[in-house]
Amino acid sequence: MDTYDGILIGAGHNSLVCAAYLAKCGLKVAVFESESEIGGAASTEEFLLPGYKSNMHANFFIGLEDFPIVNDLELSKYGFKWVTPEVQHAALYRDGTSVVLHRDVEKSVSSISRISKNDAESYNYLFERYAVELGPLLRSFLFHAPLSPEEIGNRITGEKGKELLSFAKMSIGEAIDTYFEHPKLRTLFKLFAHAITVEDEPGTGMFLPSLFSSQTTLGLSVGGALELPKSLEKLIKSYGGEVFRDCKVEEVYRENGNAGGVVLENGSKISASSFIASGLNAPSSIRIAGEDAFPEEVNEKMNNWDWGFHSLMTLHLALSEAPKYFAEKYDPDVAKSFNVIFGADTDEEVSKNTEERRSGKFPSMPMGNGACNSLFDSSYAPEDGHVAFWWPGAPYRIGGDSPEKWNEIKESVTQQLIDIWSEYAPNLKGNIIRAAKLYSPNDLNIRNKNIVEGAVRMGAYTSDQLGVNRPHPLLSGMRTPLEKFYLCGSSCHGGGLNGAPGYNAANAICEDLNIDKWWTQVPKPFLEN
Repeated sequence: MDTYDGILIGAGHNSLVCAAYLAKCGLKVAVFESESEIGGAASTEEFLLPGYKSNMHANFFIGLEDFPIVNDLELSKYGFKWVTPEVQHAALYRDGTSVVLHRDVEKSVSSISRISKNDAESYNYLFERYAVELGPLLRSFLFHAPLSPEEIGNRITGEKGKELLSFAKMSIGEAIDTYFEHPKLRTLFKLFAHAITVEDEPGTGMFLPSLFSSQTTLGLSVGGALELPKSLEKLIKSYGGEVFRDCKVEEVYRENGNAGGVVLENGSKISASSFIASGLNAPSSIRIAGEDAFPEEVNEKMNNWDWGFHSLMTLHLALSEAPKYFAEKYDPDVAKSFNVIFGADTDEEVSKNTEERRSGKFPSMPMGNGACNSLFDSSYAPEDGHVAFWWPGAPYRIGGDSPEKWNEIKESVTQQLIDIWSEYAPNLKGNIIRAAKLYSPNDLNIRNKNIVEGAVRMGAYTSDQLGVNRPHPLLSGMRTPLEKFYLCGSSCHGGGLNGAPGYNAANAICEDLNIDKWWTQVPKPFLEN
């Protein structure tokens, strides 16, 4: 029987981040991935035509310059590169106007002021407060186990703290409406919330300051999203670790009541002397470890885990030229924008779209965001071409039918989405489309079984699945009631493509094993004035 110090289940980027930190500690680690390729949601394929690279899920990498994993692990030495476009977002409206958000706040304020001077002032205030002044504090929340409301109240005090905590009483929609008055600006920020799948219910208002803390830090992985997990794999191997593909873990077995190792699908038993960490979604992690090892309250929540109604249908295009938008006449910087958002003009339209998808209806007005990655990294497409995508939200099951229903409507939906996109980018009506394919919510689930029912965030962002409740108070610190068994996936606090769950799990494991950390840990959240 093979023996390791630690075993990671799943080779998504969080498991690989955790493994990388611990491998550099001198631990002998092994990562087991059930699929033929590593990366989980950080995946890249030549989905359309040879030479055209499409990121199949994760595309917008947040905070690469400020978050710890890239610098701590020195991933540039292992081939990871990225670009952070200066023009970050362009929201397009049917009348040809736009709002363009830059890394330069003054340029963003200037763009917004053409629509609403009051909203420009609000944006400037929120940016200075929560991206500049309190940005480090908000980012530090991600890279620690979540605090209880009482702990937050004790650590975040003073007038600034009172203002920050006031968001926690609101829904995300109420928070946006409090600061923005023009329908176009409300629409923009509600589509941001739509993109990160935040539910509009009390307790989610904190996402607004969090959004401002990192909203203009979006980067593109050079060569494709898969380059991040590939660089992590190289690091792990350089320190003696191993990463196995096509090796599905069926169960975690126990020794003396603790997690002792794993059993693979082929019957092989692999021993772990110090820890096992699962990067699978939380319900799958608990089932694979054995529900009898956990209290009933944990099992009940996992068995009733809310995957949410948010899924994505992605239209991928191979093009002979990049999309050219009507709104470029209004603001030429639209042509330079990384993230392009369109489909809605009012927040009422966003609400209607949400309710339709929640009830299983195909949206009457598809809306969402996308990018033409080849504008920022030429390696995404051949020299004479471009590759682009658009992410409108959609239900996993339409009208309660089997998700296989998507296979019947793919062709018609593809054309419908092209028609909508061409209303904003008229050159798409010409002969520039070389290939168009729809990647449906059903395809997403088939491609990555960890994304249950197309749940792109591994579980809804609701008040009872946030903070210490994500995934459950007895699991939220990455530790679990089963000794030596940890969680490190995106169902945990800090999910998204930032490596936070993997980082937090590595910290917990080192503390439990009394291993010195070679990295400088992100300071704990604290604010008193």
